Amino acid sequence: MSTNRDEGSAGAAGRFPAQPRVLIGFADALAAPEVVFSLSDAGFEIAAFIREGAPKPAIARLPIAALITLPPPELDAGATIAGMRAAVDKMAPAAILPLDDAALWLVDQAFGEMTEGLKPAMAGAIGACAEIALSKTLQVELAREAGFAVPPTRIAESRADILAHRDFPAIVKPALAAELRAGALRRGDAHYLMAASDLEKLPPDAELSYPALIQPLIAGQGEGIFGFAGIDGITAWSGHRRIRMMNPHGSGASACRLKDLEPELKTAATRMMTKIGWRGPFMIELLRDQEGIPYFMELNGRLWGSTALGRRAGLEYPAWAVKQALSPEFMPPPVVLHDPGTIRHLGRDLLHLLFLLRGPKSAFHRGHWPRFWPALAGVLKPASGRRFYNWHPHYRTFPLRDAFTTISHFMGRKR
Repeated sequence: MSTNRDEGSAGAAGRFPAQPRVLIGFADALAAPEVVFSLSDAGFEIAAFIREGAPKPAIARLPIAALITLPPPELDAGATIAGMRAAVDKMAPAAILPLDDAALWLVDQAFGEMTEGLKPAMAGAIGACAEIALSKTLQVELAREAGFAVPPTRIAESRADILAHRDFPAIVKPALAAELRAGALRRGDAHYLMAASDLEKLPPDAELSYPALIQPLIAGQGEGIFGFAGIDGITAWSGHRRIRMMNPHGSGASACRLKDLEPELKTAATRMMTKIGWRGPFMIELLRDQEGIPYFMELNGRLWGSTALGRRAGLEYPAWAVKQALSPEFMPPPVVLHDPGTIRHLGRDLLHLLFLLRGPKSAFHRGHWPRFWPALAGVLKPASGRRFYNWHPHYRTFPLRDAFTTISHFMGRKR
């Protein structure tokens, strides 16, 4: 266990008074810096966990009381669970807040093995809710029942099911956001099927994930529905639309802004999350096609990459999640949304330009490929610090540090 402090942290205790400790992770999750700021501003002390051998996370320079290394679940998930249990026994955090799908899986698995009397409050999905949050198969069924438009979806349980598919172009993607195979946690890859000939190019079964979802490729704009479910229902609604994706082939946003929610979408989201019995923040990802139909893509049952947008608008989803975990009757205070304009992640915006220069992988993507020069103008447009992900008045240079970390880690994975 190690302690890491950042520039200006000598006065951090005064700005961020120590209160109940919250354990978050994985520390390199996209949402991690905004989560740290939200929890710190709310007065919580923060510890974070990361994979052993992983590059130093950007948040190591923020007010983190402890940075805990765990065996990578991608190598030995059992050892990771044991490491999590030992860390909780030693540190006795008041709450745990998972920040990505691997952490959501880990915390759910480890919770049952934690020492009674030392179990922290869970500011994330566990049990049946965690199963739904990690299973796109269950999500698609629930979304359809709730009234969302859902793309035609086939569930492939084997290679033969994929080879039998005849509607192109399509995408084959893992149904499980985190899959345990031979004692190791893995996240499978998506595969494009632009034509029947691509069926012959599929990798061996050892590299495929089952069950898998087969859906048509849809050109459109990404959107999100956000809310907070509590004992008195769902509140703190917001929506966003993607201005730019880091990877135009399909990825999280590098720039986004608020969007009004249509009543029918809010109704469908209420039905879905109420049926699940959800508590805490949630994000429903949509893709609005060129005819204006918003298709359900997935439910993010943990904090999302664009958490910065909600926070700039006045929605402290991370701190609220922990407060609810510690006090189940907690409901967020009324918030009048402030439109912060376009919020940008500097590092991911720069990577967006790199992807544009590399060009599209297929004729389908070529027809909807963003133009480079308008994108360059958007990325280079001057903006105040508050218009960037991961900005805080006490850590004004952090977006630059985070951009460097984002790009260097991305390039390191490509070597």
